[in-house]
Amino acid sequence: MIINKMKTGWTTTESYAEAETLARRAVEQGLALTAQVEGALQTFYMKNDELRNCDLYRVTFHFPAADIVQLESWLKKNHPSDSPHWLTFTVDHKFSDLEDMPSWNEYSDPSKIIELSRHGAELLKKHRYVEAEKVFLEALGQDSKNPYILVGLGDLCRETRSFSKALSYYQQTLDVDPTNTFALRGIGDVYRGLNKPAQSIPYWQEYLKHKNDDIHVITRLADSYVKSGNFDKSEKLYHQALALNENDKYALRGIGSLFYKKGKLEEALTYFEKFLALDDKYIAVLTMTGNICRRRKEYERAAHYYKKCLKLEPNNTFALYGMGDAQRGMHNYQEAIDYWEKIIVREPRNQSLLSRVGDALVLLGKTDKAIDYYQRSLAVGFETFALLGLSRLYRGRHNFSEAERYCRKIIERYPDDIRGLEEMENIRREKAEQG
Repeated sequence: MIINKMKTGWTTTESYAEAETLARRAVEQGLALTAQVEGALQTFYMKNDELRNCDLYRVTFHFPAADIVQLESWLKKNHPSDSPHWLTFTVDHKFSDLEDMPSWNEYSDPSKIIELSRHGAELLKKHRYVEAEKVFLEALGQDSKNPYILVGLGDLCRETRSFSKALSYYQQTLDVDPTNTFALRGIGDVYRGLNKPAQSIPYWQEYLKHKNDDIHVITRLADSYVKSGNFDKSEKLYHQALALNENDKYALRGIGSLFYKKGKLEEALTYFEKFLALDDKYIAVLTMTGNICRRRKEYERAAHYYKKCLKLEPNNTFALYGMGDAQRGMHNYQEAIDYWEKIIVREPRNQSLLSRVGDALVLLGKTDKAIDYYQRSLAVGFETFALLGLSRLYRGRHNFSEAERYCRKIIERYPDDIRGLEEMENIRREKAEQG
């Protein structure tokens, strides 16, 4: 038959899979009579006065001119690019009963779809993403509403961090099967990957109505509640997970971190040490456990955990600082300085640490070097401890004018500072004693 007022439209994508999806969907949804995919087409263009090139895949649509608005609207929503290239022109061409051509689903073979789905899943497990996508899309072309295929594509996109596409496939699954647990869990995981914990919560809640013993999802839901500030619900969920498996690492780490945030350090320590008995390679837990022990003034125990952390990550700032403070607590002042100076090499303007090193040098009797560190701290800006350290040093040398000069800077800034006032009183008393 002759179809008058026909149009042809061209668009391009960066991957064959994207182009094939557009072509198949447009025909399936009656937006185009036919669609062809070509490429890769080597494309040349100028950018910043430099000739560049890339590979593109072209999709050619043939459609009635009257449907152009509908097709263009669909393309804007479904094209992978925010601003796709789109070129159309009018043709007067003879088609052979294109409107009567069978749809993809009329050619579908259930056994082949199952075979393709299984093959796609196997490729996905092996992280052969490009091949898996091609197989899944071939299966989807024969059955566009197959939940297994849609979930497979959702999982593939999620693993490759194409989160918006993953959400689209999972939502299409739920449109077909509203209680599909794979899609519910998948959407929760997508929002977790996007660091949007509040949006993951309703999907994981719905999932757990159908699979209430999935410890991984229970723990992830608890983690999301922590990030959303709902500590009570998260604590209940962590306990629920540990009731299923008292040695679940993620639940132990989660509830330990929760108690650490809440300042319940004894409870946090209990769960952290259970976790570390199972996995002593997790740096954040090692440093938090070290911090708790240090606050309890159990310096040797703290150093044990910091040492494990530094073996895994020698330049970890938190562990270096904690180890230095633990050595200081054990009166190993030179060791404390050695650890702190590793941080100062990378952070030469770390004011509080410069002052701490100055204090440790004073305790070692290295007063000239201590003065140098205090002065480096003050070169960054006002720092009470550096001024106090200098005042005490000069007072110890009976240089009362210099001692008073540094002490006065504290009092001028903070007139009610008890340490500054006490130091000024000591200066005046010792000065009077010296006559």
